[in-house]
Amino acid sequence: MTNLICDIIGLESRPVAIYRQPSVPDDARIPSGHCTVPSLFVHCARFGRKCASDSEHSPCHGSKSGFGFGGISNRQNSAWSASTVPEEVRATQKHKGSGQSYFKTPEIALIQMEPIRDYGDGTDAIVFQDVDEAEAEGRPIEVVAFLADPTSVSALVQLASFSKETPGPAAVMPYGHACQQIYAIPRAEGESDDPHAVIGMTDMYARRFIRREELSFAVPYKLYRRMVDDVDASFLRKEKYLENLSKAKRDAPSRG
Repeated sequence: MTNLICDIIGLESRPVAIYRQPSVPDDARIPSGHCTVPSLFVHCARFGRKCASDSEHSPCHGSKSGFGFGGISNRQNSAWSASTVPEEVRATQKHKGSGQSYFKTPEIALIQMEPIRDYGDGTDAIVFQDVDEAEAEGRPIEVVAFLADPTSVSALVQLASFSKETPGPAAVMPYGHACQQIYAIPRAEGESDDPHAVIGMTDMYARRFIRREELSFAVPYKLYRRMVDDVDASFLRKEKYLENLSKAKRDAPSRG
């Protein structure tokens, strides 16, 4: 099965539909390992196989938020972890480690975490499936995510901009765990009248599971449908653009 957008921009991986069901489907691959991103999103994108998980099979605390199994359980603890843990908290052994220093202060961390919405209660399952198959089966798709090289991401961002009638960027690159960037954050964008694409896999822990030249590009389903509908009238049907796209993928130097 050939996906229209992937075929035009020359993307080898498949766009992944993400949706929820009451339980894990019998025909789905269940994840293994602590981080479920490679077993769910990456595996489905590379091989087109349906993958799914419930809270029990998603042991990473980040996935409880990122994949909609109850959200961020303690935002203050998460803010400390992302910045610096106060000495008095460390002294009482309520928090291990000194913090990751991603942000200058816990207050700044809380501000950056604030847009990440909480979803679910841990009683259902999240499903990752080839988007064309999911559409053919009438699945309740919430998010569509691509695993793409930067050149393909450039094309996807421009396509998301093509019929955007409001000012500002079509794509954002917010702070978050990889699973939050793939599902929770783009799902929230789908609740907006001005949805944005979310560029992700900037979580350094999760980057070990993908190729150095890859990022995620996730959009709420309604934005994906707008992008598909825009293809024929867009730059993706212009010979000059496709020539430049091909040259960028083929001739770009591997080193500066």
